[in-house]
Amino acid sequence: MLLFDALTAAYPFLWPAFFAVMLYGIRYLVIAGAMYLFVAPAHAGGWGRTLPGIPPGFDARQHAGRELRHSLVTILVFGLVNGVLYSCGLIKASLLYFRPEDHPVWWFWLSIPLMFMLHDTLFYWLHRLMHLPLLFGTMHRVHHRSVHPTAFAAYSFHPTEALAEALIVSLIIFIIPVHPLAFLIFQTLSTVYNIYGHCGREFYPEGMNAHWLGRWINTSTAHAIHHLKGRMNYGLYFMFWDRVMHTAEARSPDTEAHTR
Repeated sequence: MLLFDALTAAYPFLWPAFFAVMLYGIRYLVIAGAMYLFVAPAHAGGWGRTLPGIPPGFDARQHAGRELRHSLVTILVFGLVNGVLYSCGLIKASLLYFRPEDHPVWWFWLSIPLMFMLHDTLFYWLHRLMHLPLLFGTMHRVHHRSVHPTAFAAYSFHPTEALAEALIVSLIIFIIPVHPLAFLIFQTLSTVYNIYGHCGREFYPEGMNAHWLGRWINTSTAHAIHHLKGRMNYGLYFMFWDRVMHTAEARSPDTEAHTR
């Protein structure tokens, strides 16, 4: 403890970074670990439907270790970004509010879907940028090594991508007023949906992409197509920007299974 106290006095970002690493790490490992154990394609009889693009005999365990190692580095980067935000006083310039009476209760609940829409927009354009030849090799190739991702691929990033991902999430609290609890709810649900999108199983009903509402929602199937093709379906939660920018691909991934 004396050593830790000395380090945090010398490097003030260590304490908030440590807290963030613990929060992100435990949350991610619990959710991704549970998803991997119960629904990964390697486990016959798991929940949900196996995506048709996954080849026969695919063993998720061959890739999960690599994805998990990259994910742990990503969690460290996320923690360091939080540490810098707090220790440098940048958080004081944000729109975070801590007293519930500062904003109406309805805003607390409305801010959560607004954060999803903001994050989806920021993520879409960051994702498009990372697919440019100039950036792909450095930032995004690590993530796309998972042609058939497992639940642990959700955070399987190169450190530069992890930094960019952390920054666009942090940007949200500088755009709209957010209570820390609302931000925690948003980030937890975001983690769940991101892990679902990489888990190799589908839980939505068949024909979801043809439904008037479902065609605007990103699915594990749609993201599997992205990993197979290396392009298209750049959104995270929704298909809004993909449809507006004509980057939506709705075909079943089994049509692409033998192209890579």
